[in-house]
Amino acid sequence: MDMPLDRRAELLSAIVDALLTHGAADLSLRPLAERVGTSARLLIYHFGSKEQLLADALAEVRIRVQTALGALAITARPATLRALIMMVWDWAVDPANQRYFRLLFEVDGLTMFDPSKVTKEIGRDHSAAWIAMIQRAAERLAAERPLFEAHSTLVLAALTGLLQEFLSTGDLDRTTAAMSALIDLIAQSPKGLK
Repeated sequence: MDMPLDRRAELLSAIVDALLTHGAADLSLRPLAERVGTSARLLIYHFGSKEQLLADALAEVRIRVQTALGALAITARPATLRALIMMVWDWAVDPANQRYFRLLFEVDGLTMFDPSKVTKEIGRDHSAAWIAMIQRAAERLAAERPLFEAHSTLVLAALTGLLQEFLSTGDLDRTTAAMSALIDLIAQSPKGLK
């Protein structure tokens, strides 16, 4: 017999896969429960509420992204801001990974336009988690850490904006060139890349 935590973890993984495939805009418990092979009642039992289910699913998405990027960073060993940003960019635009960002952007949109589906608290938690991830990445850059920290909001905003532009238009060349141009602008700043 499965322990409740084991079943909860299995359900969470299946929920994340379902959200990555079908999106979150029409997030209703019954259809979601059917997709993951359980009942809406059991989803509430394991997660407490639809809001908590979504918060936990988003946390799992971030863990998957972090784990993949962490493993890539071990192999690629980016030593500069440029190398780090371009490593993240190349991973994010890979067709196998685009689904994570499509879901995250969809949830961001729901946070802004339909708080009955996604609460502002979930949006704040989501944003805080990305900022924390950027801060951890900055710790690995040693010599460029002050530069990265000084420009982290700009880098995050540009990265997400350009990634959303790429996902909306499919224009990889233009958005990659824009990302590279941003890095060049940062390099020319008084605290530029050394």
